[in-house]
Amino acid sequence: MYTYSEQIEIIDKIAVREGCGINVNCPFCGGRKTLGVAIRQGKKLWHCFKVSCGIRGTRSVGMSTASLRKRLHGVEASRRTKRLADVPSLISEPSYHPAVLKYLEDNNCLEAYLEGLIRVQYAPAEHRVLFFSNDEEGAVGRTLDGAIPKWKQYGNIEGVVKVGAGDVGVIVEDVPSACSISRLKGFTGCALLGTVLSTVQKAQLSQLKEVVVALDKDASRKAIELSRRLEGRVKCRVVLLEEDAKYMTKNSLNSLLRGDE
Repeated sequence: MYTYSEQIEIIDKIAVREGCGINVNCPFCGGRKTLGVAIRQGKKLWHCFKVSCGIRGTRSVGMSTASLRKRLHGVEASRRTKRLADVPSLISEPSYHPAVLKYLEDNNCLEAYLEGLIRVQYAPAEHRVLFFSNDEEGAVGRTLDGAIPKWKQYGNIEGVVKVGAGDVGVIVEDVPSACSISRLKGFTGCALLGTVLSTVQKAQLSQLKEVVVALDKDASRKAIELSRRLEGRVKCRVVLLEEDAKYMTKNSLNSLLRGDE
């Protein structure tokens, strides 16, 4: 884990214009385009969206004369950070695209899609598989052609993306892993899509009988932290994965989550 001073030393080398935000490769965990850095209202903020990293912080850097002048005149400094993209208007069913079906099968998502546990579409213009949020107001898209970023978010996703109908929720890092979990009777996959457990997400997870935080061993500290944030709200335990949940067999997941290993 990096100390605050160590983070500052690295973050100071990333140039960002005042009022702007950028996504760059994370120098802390190596994630591609997962570190967001922005300067707003005299503060430099950074946040890695990869659950296994969890790096985040803020530092006062002061405001320029131009920004101060705008503020004094009651004009809010314009925010140029990139808004979330709208869900693509041209989408189609995965069943028409063999490459999409192969991706779903290879990542243990096909069963969840075929059983209607999650809405999955394909955006041909961007070559991305779209996994929709439960209220279908937003989606996350996974590239099939190696484009950067690998994952892209569309619309609004406020809470966790839940896949399944079980009363035991399993917190995982991404939606395919949540789909993989949904294959197990009694379990629901819960994709956080970030490192921060929001009030809305806490409320959603608190409705479950039990919550299992299932992250890889490199994210053990993060898993324990998430578990602590849920203490007093719902029965919670931590399971550390040797392998990504979306690649594990049903038998392996069953044994691990039910405590047979």
